Amino acid sequence: MTGNGSTPDAAGGRVDGDLEVVRRALSLIGELRTDEALELMSPDLVMELPFRHDGGPSRMEGTGARSFIGALPAMFQRMDFSDIVVHGELATGWIVAEYRSHGLTRSGGSYPNVYACFVRVHDGLITHWREYFDPVIVERAFEKPAPSAP
Repeated sequence: MTGNGSTPDAAGGRVDGDLEVVRRALSLIGELRTDEALELMSPDLVMELPFRHDGGPSRMEGTGARSFIGALPAMFQRMDFSDIVVHGELATGWIVAEYRSHGLTRSGGSYPNVYACFVRVHDGLITHWREYFDPVIVERAFEKPAPSAP
């Protein structure tokens, strides 16, 4: 199901291979360069966040999925990814990656999370992104601080 096509990168060069597309997307998202990351994603992108429990959708498609990614800079001051390992492609066509975030929300909440991600790439574009993370860390990062005593 994957297509080892090539995709333009931000510098106007070419990113070859599905694994490199995933690496590049993770790098760009980690730098909150979401407009550039979205260039690596299909207009019909399907995004699944099975562990999400903040009231938002756990599955988004097309414009909804792309809008979610595009909104990350409004939610985070920083979203550095580290320990990125793209394990490769399974026989099922899924590419598996693991990574950590060292983020900071716009309200000052610390966001250190750990992820496992399953991605499909077709014709050089990401078509499906399924991400697993610790939802308790998300909840804590976006908690409103308790009012201080007078």
